[in-house]
Amino acid sequence: MLYVDESIQSDLGYICIGFAFCEADPALLVKNALIEAGFNPSQDEYKSSYKMNGSDSAARHQLREAISAIVIEHCKIGIYIASSDERRELLKHIEDCSRLIIRNNKLKTPQSVFIDEGIHGLKIYDDELIIEHNQDSKITSGIQLADYIAYHCSLLLKSNLLEFSKEVLVKGPHPLENEMVELDWLTRTALRRNFFHEYRDVEKIEGDDWGFKISEYGFFCSPNLDPRIKEIAEDTFKEMYFGCVW
Repeated sequence: MLYVDESIQSDLGYICIGFAFCEADPALLVKNALIEAGFNPSQDEYKSSYKMNGSDSAARHQLREAISAIVIEHCKIGIYIASSDERRELLKHIEDCSRLIIRNNKLKTPQSVFIDEGIHGLKIYDDELIIEHNQDSKITSGIQLADYIAYHCSLLLKSNLLEFSKEVLVKGPHPLENEMVELDWLTRTALRRNFFHEYRDVEKIEGDDWGFKISEYGFFCSPNLDPRIKEIAEDTFKEMYFGCVW
């Protein structure tokens, strides 16, 4: 199953569409994460846009960490970077990118694709896709995982575009516990091995040759993207280092 959500950065000129692939329905995992953080799954949900301050900030931080763990343990990641001018055509981009993810990664077909509400369209059913549009993410809760992916991958691109990254205090248990570390580096390190990627026989890798191609497997971008954004997006996502970083 593919779950889809977007992060719109109109001021920077791009939209990051996140794809969360799960072998099994993650609904129970998301439900338990919400309950354990003190939320009601029928009324509440994880949203990257929610402010992490206020009376429930501790609970929201707990929920974010739980959603992050689900993504890392249970999801493969794909992203598509579109121009912000293409917002009205997002549905077509999502359909095309879903097909590429399915074909290039040899996923089972037909593959169900659940798209967040606000992106409307007719149901598509063929040999490759079963697309369900305008889904309520409280009900189709795997979309909450796609929300996390879209937001945090957008953060990586935004940091490189602006050449700035927020530093955060790393809390344990973690190899860098109690150190101030750039947020985009932490995010990239956490998510890098979850991207769809080329196949390589790891038994034949020698030395530090642990760069895996993500382009055409887990990273795609619009040909209409601003050239500077496209160049930086490719530098950010076209390859991921899977070796040890500690």
